[in-house]
Amino acid sequence: MGNEEKNGKIVSVINMKGGVGKTTLSIGLSDFLSDLNNCKVLLIDADPQFNSTQALLDNYKSKGYEDPSSEINYYSEIVLPAGKTIYKLFKPQVDMSQAYETPDKEEVIIDLKDNLDILCGDLNLVLVNKVSDHTFVKRIRNFVEDNELRKIYDYIIIDCPPTLTIYTDSALMASDFYLIPNRIDRYSIVGIGSLQKAVQNLIREERINLKCLGLIYTMVNKNLSPKQLKIKESFESKREVSDIDIFTSVTTTVNNIQFGAGGTLPTKYKSSKEDIEAIAIEFIDRIQKADQE
Repeated sequence: MGNEEKNGKIVSVINMKGGVGKTTLSIGLSDFLSDLNNCKVLLIDADPQFNSTQALLDNYKSKGYEDPSSEINYYSEIVLPAGKTIYKLFKPQVDMSQAYETPDKEEVIIDLKDNLDILCGDLNLVLVNKVSDHTFVKRIRNFVEDNELRKIYDYIIIDCPPTLTIYTDSALMASDFYLIPNRIDRYSIVGIGSLQKAVQNLIREERINLKCLGLIYTMVNKNLSPKQLKIKESFESKREVSDIDIFTSVTTTVNNIQFGAGGTLPTKYKSSKEDIEAIAIEFIDRIQKADQE
C-alpha cells in the first residue's frame, strides 16, 4: 500500500446465524491482509463471545509473551486488568451529568504483530445490550472518526455478533461494506433474510451508505454431493439472495482449524491459507471496483 495517506475501508463480517465460519473468516482475512505489501489492518471484535480475540491473542501473545519459557493467558492477565477491550466504548456511565468521551486508540487497541492490531472483545458486552441509549449505536463509528483510524489502517474488519444487537447496528453504522459468510445448508436462508431486513432498516433510518460486498460459502466440502448441490441451487434462487453477489472463492472444510496443534488461525495451515488468499484477492478487487463506481 506504500506510504501514501490511507483511506481505510471498514467491513463488517456478519450473519444472523451462528456456526457459519464468521470468526474464522474474520481472523483469517485480517491476518493475511496484514502481510500484504505494508497493508495495515485492525480487527474489531464486537462479538460478546470474543472468539476472534482468543484466537489471535493465543497465537501472537499468550504463548511465551516476552519470556519464551513461560505461557500466560494474555487476555485475563494483561488485557482485562488494563480495561483494553471494546467494552470501554460501550460501558454505561455512572455519572450521567458528564458527557461521554470517546476513548483514545492507545487506551484500547493492542498491537499483535507488524501491521495487525486488535480491539479485543469482551463478555461484559452482554450487560450493555439492553441499554436503550440510541447514541450507543454510533460508538464504533465515533471511535473510528475521533481517532482518525481510516488514515492509519487500510482495512478495519469487524467481527459481528450472530444476532441483532446494538453492537450489530453499531458495527454496520461504522462500515462501508458488509460481508456474509454462509454455509451450504437448508437453514441458511433464515439468517440471510433476517440480515437483509436489518440492513435495509438501518440504511433507511440512519441514511447511511452501506453496501454488500458479497457472500462467501464457508466450510465447503471439496466435492459437493448431489443433495448439497440441490440445496445450493435452491438457496441461490431465493429472493433474499438474488441481489447478493456470491464470491467465486470459498473456504473448505479443514479439520486442523478445529483440532490442529497450530491453533485456530486458518493462515497457519496450507489448505486453509490458500482459501483465505483467494478470498483476500477477490475481497480487495471488489472493494477497488466499488470505489470506482
